[in-house]
Amino acid sequence: MRLGVHVPTSKGILPALEIARQLSCESVQLFSSNPNSWKTQVLEPEVAARFRQNAQSLNIFPIILHTPYLVNLASPEPDIWNRSKKAVLDALLRARLLGADRVVTHIGSHKGSGMKAGISRVAAAVDETVAAVDEVILVLELGAGGGNSVGSTFEEVADIIDHVKCQQRLGIAIDTAHLYAAGYNISTEKGIVSVFEQIDRLFGTERLKVVHLNDTEVPLGSRRDKHYHIGLGQIGYEGFRALLRHPATEGLPGIIETPAEGLEWDVRNLRVLRGLVVEKEDGSTFEGTRLERVDR
Repeated sequence: MRLGVHVPTSKGILPALEIARQLSCESVQLFSSNPNSWKTQVLEPEVAARFRQNAQSLNIFPIILHTPYLVNLASPEPDIWNRSKKAVLDALLRARLLGADRVVTHIGSHKGSGMKAGISRVAAAVDETVAAVDEVILVLELGAGGGNSVGSTFEEVADIIDHVKCQQRLGIAIDTAHLYAAGYNISTEKGIVSVFEQIDRLFGTERLKVVHLNDTEVPLGSRRDKHYHIGLGQIGYEGFRALLRHPATEGLPGIIETPAEGLEWDVRNLRVLRGLVVEKEDGSTFEGTRLERVDR
């Protein structure tokens, strides 16, 4: 797995890439635009070119863009649905300029209109947006299952894929915190094996394009999205160890979206993840030197 972080872009995309360099990221994720607004800023071609060149020189790939939180591809409200499609299309176009080959988006909520109607709207939005941009994969992220969400189970995602015509440019992202909240017990090796067996059976592990690596503070099946630092939450070290070592995740980007509590926590979380995979000559792992949470 190519480990990396979701880097902040408040100071620009080039400083964001510098943060990735400091953390020795192999992959990186960043927002395509302001995560809490429909408004977008112009991406200057010169800046995009420098970003591509810097990422290539640092051997950071794949580059992943994430759409704003406002996106709801399942919305029955025409204005929100159209704004969501526009935001996804904008992200796909920006991805092409930046040399990013995949865009992750949350799927959304049917707002009480029913799962069938919601899935139909998601599929239509996917087909409309990916048809306009070549070379970039649109990646749908499974949710935690709260409210009237669409796409928080593997069965729902399989149903969406079945309704999409442009399937060759459609990928899936899993988030460990979301999976646990949705009722998938990935805190054990047995649970991890079961999850990938279900994925393979319902839509194929080759459809996986991004893994978000987050522990969680909430109980199994709570349907609440609450990210936490790796190994210090409900999933724990065993679950992440099994996930990182599973053949289905080999080569995939593994992006942490843990609480933004300073660069030292990103260092710590990445170090723990790397330690769960790479053993030292004496048989121990970097897990043994992990930083524990401190009082603040």
